[in-house]
Amino acid sequence: MVQEKNVNAKWASLREYGQIVPAIMVDGEDVQVAGLEIVDAETGKPVAPKDYGNYVVILDGQHRYTAYIKNEKSEEENKGEFYLMYPLNEGATPQEILAEANIATKAWSGGDFAGGALLTCKDEPLPVVEFIHELTSCGVPLSTAQRWACRKNMNIDSTMLANAMKRKKIHPSLKFDTNVGEGRKLWDAARHNFGMEVLKHRYFIDFFLDKYDNAMDRTGLWERFIEFLKTMSRTDVDSIEKAKSQGRERTKEQVVVAKLEELYSKFEMK
Repeated sequence: MVQEKNVNAKWASLREYGQIVPAIMVDGEDVQVAGLEIVDAETGKPVAPKDYGNYVVILDGQHRYTAYIKNEKSEEENKGEFYLMYPLNEGATPQEILAEANIATKAWSGGDFAGGALLTCKDEPLPVVEFIHELTSCGVPLSTAQRWACRKNMNIDSTMLANAMKRKKIHPSLKFDTNVGEGRKLWDAARHNFGMEVLKHRYFIDFFLDKYDNAMDRTGLWERFIEFLKTMSRTDVDSIEKAKSQGRERTKEQVVVAKLEELYSKFEMK
């Protein structure tokens, strides 16, 4: 789960200041016991289980180490050596160390924890978390992504995902896969016309969720939402993507929601 923008930031820092704090590592055998996989930091390829004993695994400091290697390969100078240390709490599992290190420093976003939960819960089917991770990887905030994935607000947050990652508890909301398929269909229809600058905002998906929740008759309603999004003209899409606030009268959110309501009413009249 190494992100290029974080690597680039560490890359410059290592050249100017060197490593500020050691990275945290564990022995490869400990990772094997925890049922996790090892990926070689330099090749990016999975390590064969028989070779786990030849590796140490970085649990906290992956971006720093990747940047350190990048400096060496590009013949840029790292200021000093790269230091690693074993965790001070010897009783903690690799999953607990990984989750706690990142939740304490707030270095991870909700999407990172979704990826971590998928990594450590491979034996548990979590399609809603898979979809959330896909959306957050595109830049959608977790609070918005869980609405797309569940077709409702399930209050899925970083703490819930971190607990699943540590295998302490997999919250029922993370297993709520009833609406994932329909949520994905709506997302695919929206992506057919709209860019991320619109879809990452909660008010866009909330327009459809509110309309669905307040409908007297929901028969075929979700399918009509999908058809509405798929058949929108370029002019209609532009009117939403280029919407601006109207001073003190209406915020941008209110303008967008009003435009969606107007366009959907016309669609329903056809």
